[in-house]
Amino acid sequence: MLPAIKSEFRKLLTVRSTYMNIILCMLIVALFAGYGSGFRGAAGDLANPGYLADQSTSAIVFVGLILAFVGLLLAGHEYRYNTITYTLTTANRRVKVLFAKFIAVSVFATVAGLVMIFFSPLCTIIGAQLADKHLGPQVFHVWSVVWPSVFCAWGYAMYALILLLIMRNQIGAIVTFLLVPLVGESILQQLFKHIGSSLPFTAVQGVAQPMGLGNSTSTGHEVMVVGIYVAAGLLVSTVLFLRRDAN
Repeated sequence: MLPAIKSEFRKLLTVRSTYMNIILCMLIVALFAGYGSGFRGAAGDLANPGYLADQSTSAIVFVGLILAFVGLLLAGHEYRYNTITYTLTTANRRVKVLFAKFIAVSVFATVAGLVMIFFSPLCTIIGAQLADKHLGPQVFHVWSVVWPSVFCAWGYAMYALILLLIMRNQIGAIVTFLLVPLVGESILQQLFKHIGSSLPFTAVQGVAQPMGLGNSTSTGHEVMVVGIYVAAGLLVSTVLFLRRDAN
């Protein structure tokens, strides 16, 4: 089991797409949090005691989608270039390969999410200082900000990985991963007014920003919804991964 996990981490850390995604996310955060919220932030907003905490959750809800592509591409490159066959031959059971991918993506999402959570308010502080603006006293409850944000990043990453494992097509999984939250769920919310908190991406975003989505459901409910989607998706992807041919 350990060799399979090490192999997945080696893949994760030796492909350019991993670093390109991280750099892109940091540039986006620096632009929106540093310039938009810090350098050009309104005095009233900067005086808000929860302003920096909001920067953390807003950043992870937005760039978490981009970070999730790392998990998607981890398996996507293998299917695209047909190297999945070699991956499967390194383990005596396919489920070990699947579990190793799950561990690698989970660890990456957690670490990258933590980086973005603290990088965003740092950019806001620097931006405000460069503009010679005063940032009011801030209240930043680390635990209440960190765990929902990390869970959001992890949920995004799991959705991306599950989509790829079910579809086994890199381009198709990328398109689906983008269209579902940006278009599909928006249409469903317009058609069915009370279904929002039961949709996968709306639920995972609601964990990080429970008051920012216009719903009254509890964080616990949304965590449970995300957990059900991830568990069901992993079950389906495991069955397909074990039964399908590798190519």
